[in-house]
Amino acid sequence: MRMRLIALGLVLMMSGGAFAEGQWYKGVTHIHTLWSDGDMAPEMVVDWYKTRGYDFVCLSEHNRLQEGEKLVAISEKNKLTPEHVAAIEKRFGADWVTVKEEDGNPKMQLKTHVEMGEYFNEAGKFLMVPAEEMTSISGAPHVNVINPREQVPGRYGDPGMLLNKYMDEVHAQSEKYGVPMMTHVNHVNFSDGVSIEQMMQARRLQFMEIYNGHPSIRFEGSEKLGMPAEERHWDVLLSMRLPKEPEFILYGMSTDDSHNYHKWAARESNPGRGWVMVRSEKLEENALVEAMQRGDFYGTTGLLLDDVVANDTSYTVDIAEEAGVSYTIEFVGTRTGFDTSSTEPTVKPEGGTPRPSRVYSDDIGVVLATVEGPEATYTYKGDELYVRARIMSTKPQDNPVEKDAKQRAWTQPVRLVK
Repeated sequence: MRMRLIALGLVLMMSGGAFAEGQWYKGVTHIHTLWSDGDMAPEMVVDWYKTRGYDFVCLSEHNRLQEGEKLVAISEKNKLTPEHVAAIEKRFGADWVTVKEEDGNPKMQLKTHVEMGEYFNEAGKFLMVPAEEMTSISGAPHVNVINPREQVPGRYGDPGMLLNKYMDEVHAQSEKYGVPMMTHVNHVNFSDGVSIEQMMQARRLQFMEIYNGHPSIRFEGSEKLGMPAEERHWDVLLSMRLPKEPEFILYGMSTDDSHNYHKWAARESNPGRGWVMVRSEKLEENALVEAMQRGDFYGTTGLLLDDVVANDTSYTVDIAEEAGVSYTIEFVGTRTGFDTSSTEPTVKPEGGTPRPSRVYSDDIGVVLATVEGPEATYTYKGDELYVRARIMSTKPQDNPVEKDAKQRAWTQPVRLVK
């Protein structure tokens, strides 16, 4: 596949700016292992992704990097059973596994990011990218950092304040080490949630999950809890901030958030449900982050694209068509002069949680055009704040959380504000 994505004003708002040629890399930015609350050893998780054609993975453990010593008890009653250890030895060899006795109980030492990188990384073929899920002690928000050099601790406080705290710390760390880093806000409807209004407070907000394969995420929203769909968050944030902040942009991520690797079911947090396709000149940490920072990627649950082209007059999507599959392409955006009013949340939280969002106008995130087929072009009318594409297919998603879910994809918004 080849993609020419000229996004967010690199051509529309600036002189020049066309991207250099690159290639697609399939990656996942949100996964867990025994280093935090996953149920499989990290090397087995990385091996699962690599053998299934992923080009890069980010192990994003809660409030820690995969460094130093971590021992996990081996027991039939624990996540790491003797059978699991035997499977690791079978795959990697007996010398790979280090078992220590502690208080008379056998424990396995987990492999670090560096150790796993030495084994798995292949130039131009596969890469482990460092990551962490900054997990608030007070519940929400959870924010992933990609390509960190130091662990950022989880903190306690108001979600809006914590979003700024986490993103400011990552920005300072990026400046300190001189390497690009990015943060994406995770599963805004998980547990007590993060409201649209709290997200609006995040000064450095640039990425958020709009699909997450965990069964408890409510990515489609919850009317009972007053939580709009994650895609609705996306459109409202773009619409409400762009008129006041013309340089603002928000990209949508598709992720796994996998924890469970031994039992496969809709209600398990299994791998392989959501990922990103990133176009980059190189399969290197910095290059991948920089490509995502300029919007040169899309999120998917299985549907793949051949091309996305956005120029100063139109936006074109070209699907990697499969025989026997039908496609619907929707161009989504908000027009200038939209109704900016909002009303009180439909749910009155007790004690501050859950955190419902205000109800915003139906003018936001409207379908500007719909095309049936594998290719479509939307010509700008001149009154759009932004345009993005949502693509749906009739092909079933593999192991979906939602019954009968079909494969879909989301391209990044093109900013059209003058």
